[in-house]
Amino acid sequence: MPSGNTNNKSAKKNIRFPHELIEEIDACVEREKKDNPNANFSAWVLDACGQKLKSEQDKE
Repeated sequence: MPSGNTNNKSAKKNIRFPHELIEEIDACVEREKKDNPNANFSAWVLDACGQKLKSEQDKE
């Protein structure tokens, strides 16, 4: 029974962000758009998660 939350490459996960964090991320994305017009919230969060995972792997 398909839920619409998965495909072959990704899955949806819902997460709540504090308002202040969203505002800070949005401001960062707007600054990033000067160099990368395709910058967006989702890409920023995915990049941050990737950096955190790499940092944790480097500790091992």
